[in-house]
Amino acid sequence: MADSIIAVDCSLEVMDTLKEMLGEEAILSGKSFEDIDSLQDYRMILVESADNQDELLQRIKKLRYACYFRNLPIIVIKKQGNIHAIEPYLSSGATEVLSLDDPPAAFQQILKGYLSPNREPLKEEKEYLDSFITNTCNVLKTTASVEPSFREVYFANDFRIFGDISGIIGLSGKAEGILGITFYWPLAKMIIAQMMGVDEDRINAELIHDGVAEIINMIGGSTKKEFVDKPYHFEISLPSVIVGSGHQIGHAEKTPIAVLIFEVNFQYFALQVCLNYMKPQNH
Repeated sequence: MADSIIAVDCSLEVMDTLKEMLGEEAILSGKSFEDIDSLQDYRMILVESADNQDELLQRIKKLRYACYFRNLPIIVIKKQGNIHAIEPYLSSGATEVLSLDDPPAAFQQILKGYLSPNREPLKEEKEYLDSFITNTCNVLKTTASVEPSFREVYFANDFRIFGDISGIIGLSGKAEGILGITFYWPLAKMIIAQMMGVDEDRINAELIHDGVAEIINMIGGSTKKEFVDKPYHFEISLPSVIVGSGHQIGHAEKTPIAVLIFEVNFQYFALQVCLNYMKPQNH
């Protein structure tokens, strides 16, 4: 089955080049930014660079937000080189910036590389991830009377998450790493209001901050109890909270980060599990 790719506000020149690069392995759909209603059926988003950089950055932010934490590459395409200061694009949510001046073989290889399927969790990863999934659902059901549905998992190489607020705890002991949870403001506000038993209009940023910290603390604490006498047993640190889209969190190198996506009433949040543990030796 061919991959579906959306090209946003791309010129005919760029569209023709992209079709040649992607070949029959992909179905390329051209749309204007204003006509996009959903990104759920796409594997990649291509956006042509524009003269008005500020407007383009705002569009990238909105596209990233509409990905609902999915591992959906957003590639900015420039007609000509002189790719200067790509960090603003990356900070806004883009995955890569490419130029039509790039060597065609390299351009094609990068594009197709982003269409590689997400790997499935290994057996031992699935065992501990299942516990995190169960405890995340239980904590929110018990404390906020909401019932999250687990949707998908993918593995990332960095901890850059494009949400509005994250709760983070450090893991240490037999297993080491970081556990994080990221929300957009509307869902965070709704859940914290449910936890406190008050109307949403009484919830301010400070209450959301404290509530998100408490949620990740409870998820980490309840999962820790299940891991006693297992290779991935850990102790947890005090929670911290980070606010701001695209924030990045330090983590151990060469340790996979599992991003678990959940849905609550058509809104989404993500749990990030970065766990490094001593694997039992086979005899």
